[in-house]
Amino acid sequence: MYNLTITNNYKYECGFKGSTGNRIFNIKPKTSQTIDNLGDGILSIYGQGTISLLDLGDKKIIGYPIPKETWGVLIRVQTTEAYYRYEGGGDLTLTINQYGSLEISTNNGNLIEIKLPELTIK
Repeated sequence: MYNLTITNNYKYECGFKGSTGNRIFNIKPKTSQTIDNLGDGILSIYGQGTISLLDLGDKKIIGYPIPKETWGVLIRVQTTEAYYRYEGGGDLTLTINQYGSLEISTNNGNLIEIKLPELTIK
């Protein structure tokens, strides 16, 4: 489990639904919300789309041996992904800027940008 802080600097409110306890949050402009002990989650940004946070547990994404920490989260934003791994309890910060773009950071663990296919035809 990890903690997530969402700061909304956009002019519209955004919504977040966390799988842990089926929690739903409306985050108004110029406010922040911290969600503790999170598993999966979905952040909806008006006019921009949805961001998925998938709790990977101790499973690793094939082809990405680094970062090496035990616990992982995959953050999917349309055509870009971030891969976050941590030990113990993780801490992620998502900031929605004034243009509706997303900035992500952590002070515990490693966070890298990766690319996964949106669709594979077999």
